[in-house]
Amino acid sequence: MTVFVVDDFRRWMRRQVLADDDLCAAVAEMARGLIDADLGHGLLKKRVARSGAGKRGGYRVIVASRRRTPWFFLCGYAKSQRAALSPTDLAHARRLSDDLLSMTADGLREALGRGDISEVHCHDEATVEVSGQRAGHDPKVDGSRAHLP
Repeated sequence: MTVFVVDDFRRWMRRQVLADDDLCAAVAEMARGLIDADLGHGLLKKRVARSGAGKRGGYRVIVASRRRTPWFFLCGYAKSQRAALSPTDLAHARRLSDDLLSMTADGLREALGRGDISEVHCHDEATVEVSGQRAGHDPKVDGSRAHLP
């Protein structure tokens, strides 16, 4: 299972009671089909419990994935702070999802090197493995950083 977070999600995550293990557990659930909503363009909405608490008072996260590896956490919010993403934020997340999900292995390594994304190590996985490279397709991540309040 290969899991990444965009840099703005990582900053948001540090301000919350949310750990990498919580993200890994959420991905494991999504891999089994436990998804709260399919928002299109590879975007999935998932409820995530606060560390040591239940999902009811937890967070909502938006994840880009084709329901297989890799998984990209784009943004999160507390249910108590907002009900859903605005149409503008959703459109931005869809564009970012399209860019991330169409990335080649080289593009992914470059994004990691620039700090646009970082890897979440689930169950001591330490390797970055991306399959299905598209010949001649290496979208730039610069300027596509997720900033979804």
